[in-house]
Parts: sequence; structure tokens; C-alpha cells
Amino acid sequence: MEPFAIQSGVNQTVRPVLALDSSLTAVLKEGRTVAGEVLQTMDGHSLLIGVGRHRVPAQSHVEMQAGDRFLARVEETPEGTVLRVLGGRPGAESPLVVALRSVVGKDMPVGQLLEELSGALQKAIHALGDDDGALLKLIRSIGEHVYIPGTSGEELQRLLARSGLDYEALLLAVADAQRSSSSLEAVGTELLEKLLANLKGQLGQAGFGLSGAQEKELTQLLRQILGQLANTGMGSRGELHQEVTRELLQQGLRALSAKFEGEGRDALLAALPKALVAILGGAGQPTPIAEKLLLILAAQRDTALLAQNLKAELLGALDRLPEGAERTAVSKALAGLESEQLLNLARREFHEGWHLSLPVPDGERWATAHLFYFDPDPDPSSPQSGGDDMQRLTLAVDFSRIGPLRAEIGVREGLVAVRMTVSSPVVAEHLRAQLGELEEGLSFGGRVARATVVLGTREEAGVDPLSQDIRWLREHHLMDLSG
Repeated sequence: MEPFAIQSGVNQTVRPVLALDSSLTAVLKEGRTVAGEVLQTMDGHSLLIGVGRHRVPAQSHVEMQAGDRFLARVEETPEGTVLRVLGGRPGAESPLVVALRSVVGKDMPVGQLLEELSGALQKAIHALGDDDGALLKLIRSIGEHVYIPGTSGEELQRLLARSGLDYEALLLAVADAQRSSSSLEAVGTELLEKLLANLKGQLGQAGFGLSGAQEKELTQLLRQILGQLANTGMGSRGELHQEVTRELLQQGLRALSAKFEGEGRDALLAALPKALVAILGGAGQPTPIAEKLLLILAAQRDTALLAQNLKAELLGALDRLPEGAERTAVSKALAGLESEQLLNLARREFHEGWHLSLPVPDGERWATAHLFYFDPDPDPSSPQSGGDDMQRLTLAVDFSRIGPLRAEIGVREGLVAVRMTVSSPVVAEHLRAQLGELEEGLSFGGRVARATVVLGTREEAGVDPLSQDIRWLREHHLMDLSG
């Protein structure tokens, strides 16, 4: 059944009638857009709706039937939490169905797509030449999206951030940040003034003062350190806050130790950590000036990522290349990437996790590493979660020589568990011989690691069951039967 579409001119809200527990409050945050489903209709406008894993009694001002699905924005009103239903005209076809039809059948593994694209570009160079080097540059750029085993987790994080699957969201984030933020120089000046005032206040309380020359020296040092923050790395907003605080502290202590002497230096070194907490805030609680700084740094980081984003590079190549085999190969790679973006939107409808993929070396060709991530329930004590707070990740790769390998990974506090399924007895024996080393490598941070190897069929070790099992697609027909 299509998502529920409401009639215009009607009060378009659904209101939960019971107090929200902590798990549901985590889901129904104001401003969020959630997917809901009518599980049961009762007397009048009384409903039982499903939101994620939660079953919620509710009152509706719109006529709804069991099986209706809808998108709604969470709003807080004087009467409590309401879900304002979003939708278009009755009977309108789902935009996601229309979009998926345009790329259906083009969801090939990214390793195969990029390998074919690279081959088409090499053929074009041999046949037509490459006077300005643009095709060779594109080939090298494509190669930079291949994950090389043994590289760091930080490099893997960068590759996933540049995979193209969240390109539009990244564009929107950069645009929002640029509209709502000041320049780094302006915010840096404001932060510097607050930091200097705090340091001077602490020094005064300790019986020390700064001469004009010392204050100028201190100002220059702090300004230099602030200027280097533009190179701050990846991570969430919270991780960025921690990194900014850490960089300012470490570089500040190093600079002050080198430029100041005696008891005054000791007093400055003791004052700096307290000043940074006062100005930037503690872990997870940034101050308003810190929020401004984080917004600018995140926008700068995201802008740099955009230039290296796979989808951005493909779109740029599509715009530059003339009609021909190489342009067709670029278009095919773009369609495959957009197909995976749309399939992830379909997964989101029923909270079925996310699918990410990366090309990996496989002899002379590229295979595709498929990563499926599933979030745990926000409240592990809720009945819907079954008490399971484990984060789950499945990795599946089909190599040309050793066959398919599927690793199911579960992580919770104090435990990491890995279950690998392969179809080759030789590969299974080889992996079992290395389980001790694997468990030792995973036992960091005080966690207990458990790893097992299971011999299964090609289907059990493969990726297809995971990539194709999407509830939304089972309920929506992509084939147009109207003709």
C-alpha cells in the first residue's frame, strides 16, 4: 500500500495518547521526520500505530485505515507531542517508487561499476589520446576510492565519507552551515578575546600579571593555534569538539612552555586547561562560542570532502565528457550509485539499517565489500528491543579465487563477537588457524573478543540475501502495470 496521503484542508495530525517512555522519546524528538504505519483502527479516530519498533496508541484527525503508512514531522504543542502527517494528493504515487523505477536493474556492485568505468576510460585513451590528461586524472581519482587492506580505520572512515552515498546530505549541510555561520576569523577573534580574559583573570588571582609584550606574544601564539584548526579531522560533532579542545590544549601547552619562563609560565600552564573548559565547555556540552566554531570547522571539512566525493567526481566527468563510450560508462556508474542511495531510503522506511559498499582489490580486478549496519534500539530495556543493545555490522565480499566471505560482527560494552561464514573448506581451515590472532587484535579497550568460522553454502556466505531483503520493496511494486 502506498504511504498515506492526506486531504488538504484537514487537521493533519496524529497524537499519541499515552505518556512517552524514554525509548519512544528518543525516537520522537521534535523536528524529526518519522515513518509510521496504522496497525489497528478502533472506535472513532482511535488508532494503534507503529513507529519503528514501537506500538503507540494514538488519536487521529484524519480518516485512516489499517495498513496505511505515512511520513510525519514530530512537533511539540501545549497538548503534548503530535505527528504532523506529510503527504500529497490522495492516490499520488510514491516519489520513491518513481525514482527507483528510473534506476531499477542498475544496482551493480560498486567495484564492478568502477572497474568497468576505468576500463572504458583506458580504452578511450588508447583510441583517441588524452591531450589534456583529464581522462588519466579521472582514472587515478577512481583508484583513490579503493580500500587497501591494512590501512588505518581513519582512512576507512574517509573512504566511506567520500563514497557518494550521502552526497546530497553533505551538500545541504555545507549550504546550511555557510548560511548560518560567521567567518573563522571573526569567531576566532571572539574566542581569543574570551580566552585571553580568562587567562589574565586566573593569573591575577595567582598574583601574576602580563606585560604588554607578553600579552602580545600570547595573543600571537593563540591566534596561530586557532588558525591551524582548519585542518581538524573527521568525526561527529562531539568528536570534533573533543579534538578541537585537545588540539588547543596540547599545542597551547607546547607553545607556552617554549615562549615563557619561570613561575609565570607555570601559572599559565596551569590556567590554560581551566580556561579552555570555561570557554569551550566540557565533553558533550559545547558553549555557544564553541558551537559557532564547530559549525564553521565542520563546513570547511565537508566542503573539502565534497571535492573528493565520488558522486561529485562522476557528475563533473559527466558534464565534461562528450558523447561516447566513456561518458556512457560514467552515466552507468552514476545510476548504480543512485540506485543504492534510493535502496537505502527504502531500508530507512522500516528501520532496516544502512548498506555501504567499497571497492577492494581482488587480484587484477576489483571486488566489492558490502557493509550492512543495524542500529540497536535506543532503549535496550524496552519490550521491543528484547534487551539487545548490541550494535551489528555485516561485511560480505565475494572474491574470485577464495569465494564469498561473510562476517557478522556484534559489539556491546565489554564484548565484540565475530562469526565468519565461508563456502570453501580450505579457506575455513586457514581462517580457523588465525582465530587466536584475530581475537587478540579485537581485545582492545578491555573488551572480550570471540570469533568463530562456519562452513556454509555460497548462498549462506553471500551478500544477495542481505541486499535484496527489503520490506518496503516487498510492499511496493516497481513494475508499472498501468499500461
